[in-house]
Amino acid sequence: MMEDQLEVKEAIENTRFEIVLKNVRIESNTESASLSQKKVFENMPQLNLLSLTGCSLQNISPSIKSCSNLISLVLPQNELSQLPDVFDCLPKLKFIDLSHNSLNSLPPSLSACENLESLILNNNTLNETSFPDMSSLSNLHVFDASYNNLSEIPASLTSKTMSAKLHTVLLSHNVINKIPNSMSNLKQLKDFKMDGNKLEDVPTVIGLLPKLKVLDLSNNTFTESRFQKLANDKRAKLSAVVALARKVGKPIQDSEEKLEVTDAKIEPNISSECSGLTVRTGIENLTVRRHPSVSEIRPNLVCCVFNNVDLNGDAFKKFIALQTKLHASAFCENRTLSVIGTHRFNSFQLPLCYMALPKEDLYIRALNKKSSVSASELLDNLLRDAELARKRSKRNTIDPLHRYLHIVKDDHTLACLVDSQQIVISFPPITNSDTTKLTVETTSIWVEVSSKQSLEACKKTMDELVVSSRAIFPSLSLDQVRVVENDTLVSIYPDKNDLPGITVDRICQ
Repeated sequence: MMEDQLEVKEAIENTRFEIVLKNVRIESNTESASLSQKKVFENMPQLNLLSLTGCSLQNISPSIKSCSNLISLVLPQNELSQLPDVFDCLPKLKFIDLSHNSLNSLPPSLSACENLESLILNNNTLNETSFPDMSSLSNLHVFDASYNNLSEIPASLTSKTMSAKLHTVLLSHNVINKIPNSMSNLKQLKDFKMDGNKLEDVPTVIGLLPKLKVLDLSNNTFTESRFQKLANDKRAKLSAVVALARKVGKPIQDSEEKLEVTDAKIEPNISSECSGLTVRTGIENLTVRRHPSVSEIRPNLVCCVFNNVDLNGDAFKKFIALQTKLHASAFCENRTLSVIGTHRFNSFQLPLCYMALPKEDLYIRALNKKSSVSASELLDNLLRDAELARKRSKRNTIDPLHRYLHIVKDDHTLACLVDSQQIVISFPPITNSDTTKLTVETTSIWVEVSSKQSLEACKKTMDELVVSSRAIFPSLSLDQVRVVENDTLVSIYPDKNDLPGITVDRICQ
C-alpha cells in the first residue's frame, strides 16, 4: 500500500512537506492502490515535494489536484503512459521531472503552470503533437525533451513569450529535420543541443542567439559538407560554427522575425521603410494628472490616442487578438510587467486622473457587467467564479482573466484611471469599464499602458502595439498624451526617442 511504503518527511523549520521514495515497487494499477493514493493526497494538501523514482508507477491519481502547494513533481524511471489533466489545480509547480517513462502525450492543463521553471521529459515517446500550448510558461528556464519522437520543435516553445528566461533547450536524439527561424526569439538561450537528429539545412538562426554558450549539432545529416564536418568536430569553437552557418546558410527573411498573432492571421509589424506616422502634439486637454497616491502602487503610465481606426470586418478581432498576444508575451509577461487598456475616445470626460483608491471605495462597471461594484466585491466574485469553473471543468477552460487575479488580490489599495465625472474607466491589470469598451463604430481609441515595474516597460509595450497596429489600421495616426504630477512631467508619448525605426511626422497643435 502506498501510504505504508512512502517516507514522509516534515521539515518544520522550512514548512516543507515531502514524500520521497526510490526503487521500491508501488502498485498503482488496482482499485485499492488508487484509493491508497487518493487518501494520501487528500490528507496532505500542504505537500511541497513528491518524488517517486524507479517505483514501477503506472498511474497517478487525479486526486493529486488536492496538493495545491506542490512545488516539485519528480516521477522519473517509472511506467507512466498518461497523466491526469489536473495541472491547473497545481499553480505553484516549479519543477517537473517525468523522464524515463512511456508518455506519448501531455495533458492540456499543463499550460496553466505559469510558475514552471524546469520541464524534464527526456526518454519518453512524445512527438510534436503531444504538447499543449506552452506559450504561457513564460517562467520556463529549462526544457529537456531528448530521446523522444519529435519531428519538429513545438511551435509554442519558440514563441516570443518564452524569450525572457528560457536558457536551456535539450532536444538530442529525436527525428527533427529543421530548426525554425523562430528560435531567434529565445534571446536568453545559452545551452542548445540538437545532436542525433535529422537536420539537413544549415541553421543560420544560431547566429541570432546572442547568449549562446553551448551548441551541439553533431550526428545530423547536413547537406553542406563543410558544415557537416565542423558540426561533428568536438574541438570546433562555437564562434567558428556560427560564422560558417552565416556564410553558407540561407538568409533569414525579416518577415519571420515579426510578432505573430495567430488567431488574427495578420502581419502586425511593418517595415521601417513604410510611410511616415503622423503624430499631433501639444493638444491642451490631452493630459493625465497623476495623483501622489498611486506613486507607491503602480506609478508608471503612458497614454496616447489612436486616430483613423476602422474596426469593421476582421479588424476588431485582429486588434483584440493583438492585445491578447502582447499580454502573454515578454512585453507584458502575463500582465505582471505591463498591461494595456483601450477605450472609446468619446465615451468619457477629460481630463483624466490616475490615482489609487482603497479597494472598498473603487467602484467600476467591469467589462460585460450590468452594474458597478467595488473592486473588493469584483475580485471576490471573480475568485469565486474561477474556483467554480475549476471544479466543473476537467480541462483548462477557465476564463484567462482569472489568471491575473493573484497580481492584486491581496492589495488593499489599487490603481485606477478616473474621468472628470469621477467615473472609473480602468482598473489595471484586471479590467476596463464596460461603458468605454470598443465597438465597430469606434474611430478613435484612448490607449493606456501601465506598469508597476518601470516606465521603460510601458514604452516598449506601447511601441510594439503601435507598430503592430499599423497593419490593421493603414491610416493610423496618433495624438500625443502627457502625464504630469504637480505640474512636473512624468511621461509623454510618443516622445522623440519612441517608435525607433519609424519616420514620425509631428504636427504641433
